[in-house]
Amino acid sequence: MSEEVQETKPDPFFREVRFYSSYADASKVPARGIPQIAFAGRSNSGKSRLLNAIVERKSLAKVSAVPGKTKLLNFFLVSKSLYLVDTPGFGYSANSHKEHEQMMDLLMNYLNSAKDLKVLFLLSDAQRELPEEELELIGTCFERGMKPVLIRTKVDKLNQSDLAKLRKKMKNIQGLYPMLEVVLVSPKYGKGLPELRKIIETMMKTIILPVEEEPFPGEAQGQG
Repeated sequence: MSEEVQETKPDPFFREVRFYSSYADASKVPARGIPQIAFAGRSNSGKSRLLNAIVERKSLAKVSAVPGKTKLLNFFLVSKSLYLVDTPGFGYSANSHKEHEQMMDLLMNYLNSAKDLKVLFLLSDAQRELPEEELELIGTCFERGMKPVLIRTKVDKLNQSDLAKLRKKMKNIQGLYPMLEVVLVSPKYGKGLPELRKIIETMMKTIILPVEEEPFPGEAQGQG
């Protein structure tokens, strides 16, 4: 009788990834010299879903069927050397106008004040035009010495003709911002994930510092 061989599941691309802390106030985010990569975009752009896909965890960042559920700055620690930050979405959300304004203020305060924020992953649905406000955000990143990465999501929903048009438009935008990196992404089929992981890996090699196991002061419990 032959001995049964059990298949071993390969390790995830990033072995050590965990939820670290949440903030309802950008001023409470401490500067520790550890680089941060933030995920920003409209409420239905799929930020949490993409974060989970990149690190190969099904439910690290909470994903809701209703857009606009992320209300805090949620920090995830990768190999004790980098933070991935899931930010509240801008644009439409199911929250009240007052709640939405608070979420937008939190996001903009974070983008304006975070000293360790090195890269901004700006997500934008490939099925729609890129709004002027998002183009302005790209320009602001360059002005502040931050690396913007424009991520066009849901490209699997485009036909070949629309995909060709999208690529042409992205080249035009890169004409305005020659240093802009553009990645076409479909988490469902894994498209674009290797490019984004490479950016994260490169950032992880720039600085590796020990991180205290105790939560940051002012940590909010859980994700929201």
